[in-house]
Amino acid sequence: MRKELFAVAALGLVPLALAQAPTVSPTQGNGPDAYAKGQDQAAVNQTVELILPKASALHLDVTTLTFDLTGLDGEGWPTSDPDFMGKMVCVYGRQDQDVKTQLGDNFYNQVQTLPLGTSYSVATWPNVTINGGGTVTAYPPIKLNQDGELVPGSKNYFVCYRTFILQKFSNGTQWDLTVTRNDPDQAQGIQHLYIQDNPCDTFGAATGLYELPNGATLHLVPRNLQAGPTGSRSGNNPERCGYKSWLDDLVVVAVKVNSDLWGKSTANLTYTLATTAW
Repeated sequence: MRKELFAVAALGLVPLALAQAPTVSPTQGNGPDAYAKGQDQAAVNQTVELILPKASALHLDVTTLTFDLTGLDGEGWPTSDPDFMGKMVCVYGRQDQDVKTQLGDNFYNQVQTLPLGTSYSVATWPNVTINGGGTVTAYPPIKLNQDGELVPGSKNYFVCYRTFILQKFSNGTQWDLTVTRNDPDQAQGIQHLYIQDNPCDTFGAATGLYELPNGATLHLVPRNLQAGPTGSRSGNNPERCGYKSWLDDLVVVAVKVNSDLWGKSTANLTYTLATTAW
């Protein structure tokens, strides 16, 4: 009896996919048959074809990316220091102004920006480290030392960072990924928004952090990283990308908080993958 129960339990562990494995029946040709005869050997020819449709696709899991700073205004203010679960970091700037660098043709002549001199550096995929002038623990921003005295510079503007994964698919030989910002009419817009894209296969390469004002369109990936199909690029680093035809991108979004109005401010972003050469 115990052996029978064990056998039934073991069968219950068989994956459902194995129980429902598809079957394939032999293919029959519609044209003339190929045949050959010889004393020592015979050979016939066959052409095998793979026909795929043209396809460009994007997959975005995080359709609403929220920078919620209400936790910085809790009962413990000005030492609220909430736990954002490692998904968001707010840091003071290292400089009073954004640091801008004019890039060349490979970056579509766009301007690289470090918000208030802050930046990020790569850690273990897909994590990044935020480089700033100290963590912000209160809103309105302020810090007090052990003696209750104001810490110089703790009322300054600051920058918050979040990231997410965007997956893209193209089976052409060249593609281009862009983002366009079109905020809703009459909506309270985010004043200063920045964005950068990091393909998994080149994670760590400089790709530019760009300011994205309302109405603007940016190219997120340099020209030299746009060779397709995307499945061939994911194989460049299987540990980070996996063996799949979709290519993972780590997108970094930053907002600079200075003279923004209270309440919800909104920015609507549209990501577009265009296959430019088939």
